[in-house]
Amino acid sequence: MRYSKQREAVYGVLCGTKAHPDVAWIYAQTRKIIPNISLATVYRNLDELERLGKIKKVSLENFAERYDANVFEHAHLVCERCGRINDVEIADVTVSHNICGAKRYEITFYGICGECREKYNKEILK
Repeated sequence: MRYSKQREAVYGVLCGTKAHPDVAWIYAQTRKIIPNISLATVYRNLDELERLGKIKKVSLENFAERYDANVFEHAHLVCERCGRINDVEIADVTVSHNICGAKRYEITFYGICGECREKYNKEILK
C-alpha cells in the first residue's frame, strides 16, 4: 500500500488519545494538521486503517461508532451517563467459552464509570 499523508495524520490523531473518539472528533483534530482534509477522506482512511488491523471500530448501543488505536485484546466499559468508554483488561474478566472456530471476541460492559459514580455520591452527601 502506498504512503498517505492523510492516513498518517488520521492514525496519529487516534494514537494520540486514550479516549475512544467518534469520527467528528477525529475529523476536527485531523483538520488542525491538514486544514483542507475532507470528512470523506477521514472516513476512507479510518476504514483502511481498520482493514489493515491498525485500529478497531467500536460499535455501541445508543452511541455513534467510536474508534480505538489499541488493537490488543481488551474489553470496554461504556458509561451510560457520560458516554465515556474505558478499556478493561481481559485479565480482569473471566470468560468461559467453548466455541469451535472462534478467532476473536469483543466484550462490552454497560454501566456507570467511576467518575460519574463519584460525582453522584458527592451530590448525595450535599
